[in-house]
Amino acid sequence: MKNALLRLRESCASLSPAEQQIARYIISNPEESTLLSVRQLAQRTFTSPSSVVRVCRSVGFEGYKELRRALVGELAALGETGRHPEQELTAGDSVHEIIKKVTQKNIQSLSDSQRLLAPDTVEQCAQLLDNCRSVLLFGLGSSLCVARDAYLKFLRLDKPCVINEDWHAQLLSARYATSRDVGIVFSYSGQTVEVIECMKAMKANGAPLIAVTRYYPSEVAKLADYNLYIAANESLFRNGAMSSRLAQLNVVDILYTTYASLHYEDTLRKLTLTHIYKPGEPEDAAP
Repeated sequence: MKNALLRLRESCASLSPAEQQIARYIISNPEESTLLSVRQLAQRTFTSPSSVVRVCRSVGFEGYKELRRALVGELAALGETGRHPEQELTAGDSVHEIIKKVTQKNIQSLSDSQRLLAPDTVEQCAQLLDNCRSVLLFGLGSSLCVARDAYLKFLRLDKPCVINEDWHAQLLSARYATSRDVGIVFSYSGQTVEVIECMKAMKANGAPLIAVTRYYPSEVAKLADYNLYIAANESLFRNGAMSSRLAQLNVVDILYTTYASLHYEDTLRKLTLTHIYKPGEPEDAAP
């Protein structure tokens, strides 16, 4: 099921002012919007029916009727109006309130990201990784931390991976890539210039690209052959990249598990082989 409210929230910033007005109205009045015609919605938002249709198409729907049907199904599944409770941090928050709000935002980010992930795309990416020669990992800042997690996971299954903390080294590996390699790009914003340069180099060599990025019409999303979308409900301190980082890590776990399940018995053998025993730990404690 296409998630209309979630797609509207994630794409709102990329729309024109008139289109943002339409998107915000639907987000704020989801139940009412399911009862309105395209002309009625245009009148309520002081826009035009053509603007309503453009909004629908920009978030993956053929038109307003399809978006409205998806909205009905989404509201029924949520069992609520679809609006998230206000969880923004404020200057006077106690530690107890901070713990609650940050945790709830992280949970919401994971839940929303689950609804954005397409199972078919995850499966195709796992097959791509299974058949490739090596995996090249790209990311900067907090996204590099996620890339390192992916590196360690796939390395344990004896899948050749390349990761470099220096951007120039990332670019060099991209320029030497071939069609037998696969690139996995981590960029929540989808606008990281250095990562985009690496992607262009990979594309020029015919190497397929997987992007773990937000649901947004960004340059990273456009360049990727496969997009594993995430959502993020960041806190007041956005530069800390909190819920977006957790959402990216969750996608890595999903992709790793899907890949590992392709060769279940061999995966168990490799996990046992690479298990590092702790002092006093019995040998049968390995996975």
